[in-house]
Amino acid sequence: MLREEAAGGPALPLAPVRGVVLVAFATFAGLHWMWLIEPAASWRAWEAVGIVVLVVLGLLGAARLPGALRPAAATLVALAAVALALLAGGVADEDLRPDRWSELMGGVGRGIESLPGVRVPYRGLDEWTRTVIGIGGTLLAALAALLAFWPRRGRTGFPAASLLALVTLYVVPAVVLSFELEFLRGALLALLLLAFLRLEKLRVRDAPAAGVVAVIAAIAALFAAPLLDGRNPWWDYESWALQTAGTRAVTFNWNHDYSPLDWPRDGRELLRVKARIAAYWKASDLDVFDGRTWRNDPRRGGERPSSQLPEDAENRRSWTQQIQVTLRNLRTDTFVTAGVATAVRGEDGFPIGGGVFGASNTLGRGDSYEAEVYTPQPTERQLAAAGVDYQDWLRSYTTVFVPLHVSSSAAGSQTIPEAVTWPAWGTRGGVQLDQVGDMRVPAERLLEGSDLARVWGLARELKQGAATPFDYIKRVEAYLADGFSYSERPPAASGTLDGFLFQSQTGFCQQFSGAEALLLRMAGIPARVATGFTSGSFDDKEKEYVVRDLDAHSWVEAWFPGYGWVTRDPTPAAAPPRSQPGDGDSVQPTGRSAAAPDLGGERLSDLQSNRARAQTGGTSPLTWVLFGVFAVVVLGGATVLQLRRRRRIPPPALRSMAEFERALRRARYDGAPSMTLAAMERSFSGWPGAAGYIRALREQRYSGRAATPTPEQRRGLRAALARDAGTLRAWWALPPRSGI
Repeated sequence: MLREEAAGGPALPLAPVRGVVLVAFATFAGLHWMWLIEPAASWRAWEAVGIVVLVVLGLLGAARLPGALRPAAATLVALAAVALALLAGGVADEDLRPDRWSELMGGVGRGIESLPGVRVPYRGLDEWTRTVIGIGGTLLAALAALLAFWPRRGRTGFPAASLLALVTLYVVPAVVLSFELEFLRGALLALLLLAFLRLEKLRVRDAPAAGVVAVIAAIAALFAAPLLDGRNPWWDYESWALQTAGTRAVTFNWNHDYSPLDWPRDGRELLRVKARIAAYWKASDLDVFDGRTWRNDPRRGGERPSSQLPEDAENRRSWTQQIQVTLRNLRTDTFVTAGVATAVRGEDGFPIGGGVFGASNTLGRGDSYEAEVYTPQPTERQLAAAGVDYQDWLRSYTTVFVPLHVSSSAAGSQTIPEAVTWPAWGTRGGVQLDQVGDMRVPAERLLEGSDLARVWGLARELKQGAATPFDYIKRVEAYLADGFSYSERPPAASGTLDGFLFQSQTGFCQQFSGAEALLLRMAGIPARVATGFTSGSFDDKEKEYVVRDLDAHSWVEAWFPGYGWVTRDPTPAAAPPRSQPGDGDSVQPTGRSAAAPDLGGERLSDLQSNRARAQTGGTSPLTWVLFGVFAVVVLGGATVLQLRRRRRIPPPALRSMAEFERALRRARYDGAPSMTLAAMERSFSGWPGAAGYIRALREQRYSGRAATPTPEQRRGLRAALARDAGTLRAWWALPPRSGI
């Protein structure tokens, strides 16, 4: 009756009209939402629409039930809707069993943690991230249906809250994705908004005319919108988001510099890796020694990754594995893989040499990909018998640059880096110099006069009596283990490898790996420095390796014929360990773990690190966009509700009476609708304060005198209502101060 009186005649039926508009809105918005995943999961949107229909029918049926059965039935419908929405979003049915709820919540939590940094449409391979995006859309659709038709006393649902859920379902993908025909989509959105807000309030005879007017307005807007769409945005939210984004993600400069470590380390999780064989997770190769430090060679690139593999096909098959990597709080321009990567899938990449892949776009939080990697782990006996059949392409891995100081009267003194190459182990010949310019300096004389003279002397000393390359490698590692100590803030002498080896004998992973790689090259053994992360800690529940910022590390890769690049780690096992309670097995310096086998050298749970700089990353522009959209929608909805509430506030002369009627309704006072004020005053005759309150209202209403009830009369009425309604309900019905 109230709807008919408000409309001035017979109104359109509420349930069918609201239901049809709800289904249309959920279909329109849900199909857009599912484009957040690539390939688009459109079928999930249709499943969500089916859930919406079932929820509407279920709540309409629950509304017909009497008394306490109504909320119980509505609650059952809500629980069923949530379960169906989870299934439609991609959750496996077995995960809904009570004994799997902890795993379900853990997986959903992981997916939510990834969302702030994912690029959409999401092409990654992390199943929980894909699932969380899917169930976000299906749950929003189910929530909109529950709010639209939830049974209430005297009315149906919470339409404003339902509209907020539907608008969120559409606005999020509309903001972060690029859709064609955006003006047409906006016109459809406007029509759906208008239909949801006003259609059920129209008179039957006015509905056709209102529809025509709405369509004409939408068509006019289609012509006006392109004219208003300027080249520059009215508010550049993308630039604002970039400027206000937080600094949570970490990026690394992997080149060596041997200065003390000064980057923040708080145990932050950087990535997770699922792998069959534990390995060091490599981000970069440092294959050039420039006379002082190891660095990446920017000239490399484009070579086939398979060229870094050994010729033995059986070994390649045995130690080739597929790993899945999910980034958390890390930003990187290269794919973090392992050993020699031959392919990456899930994100766009390209080989940059050495079995490392570069990323077309900077990888960040939430990105996930698969990689095919070759990670050999031969035994010591196999390495000792590997032989010395080094191919010619490995020549660059026995080369270092040695500074040559040249003096001339015209240009003064200058330093020219000269490439010095050592012959491969087992071949005859001396050190070769690829000299630039007219001056001819023998390689031996250049080395003897350089800062690397003592290092070369140590290499020759260690090589004497070594029968095989592996024997020499063991001698080098034994030398670095005798009297050397680990420190992340070594003395100034450790700023060069010569000073580290012969003066301070103190350093961290950069000094140890840099020194071993240099000594190996000077003996004719192909070697390079690799940087990235140790295996981290093994998560028994998720069956994956958890890698934190404390795991950043630098190690050596030496070439063994038949096996390829084999990981060697000279950093001492006595490096300060970190505490990881509850993380499961980690790699130990000796022995083997079924979860994470030993790779030799240090503990992979020890504190190892390279230099890193905190970079802008963690809170991505997508996060701020979503937050801004949500805030605007919430503030807009709150404003609308406040305006509607103000329209319902009665004039000052009637406010006391309106508050009294509200108090009686809240206190569930029987008989109030049919009783006059005089009769109610008599019924409260035993409560002088309550009777005085009603008398003041009666005089105000009929005599025209300003007789507002006093605070004592207000307390008296509250005490009278508490007799039957209880103290708490009486205070809610009539609070100390008027809310109208």
